[in-house]
Amino acid sequence: MRFMAEQRSKGAVDKQFQAFIERESKNQRFQILAHNLTEICWEHCIGTPGRSLVSSTHNCLVNCVNRFIDTTNFIAYRLGNIVLNNPKEVDLK
Repeated sequence: MRFMAEQRSKGAVDKQFQAFIERESKNQRFQILAHNLTEICWEHCIGTPGRSLVSSTHNCLVNCVNRFIDTTNFIAYRLGNIVLNNPKEVDLK
């Protein structure tokens, strides 16, 4: 009996551990995305760094980030529609 109870509790721990891994993976993907966004916008908008951020550079950075967010949202929306409309064609494994 004790063995069965231990195995059931291990299942709960495994589920908790799996949830933890999923959360941490999402956090890592977000951090990578933010890093890539920073790198792309920096390369595009910053010529030679100066003492202060001029308004044209500031506007370029804001526009770059906004376009990146818009594009990411558009792609997520389209992929969501594809999955909803054609679930048999999408391999979710």
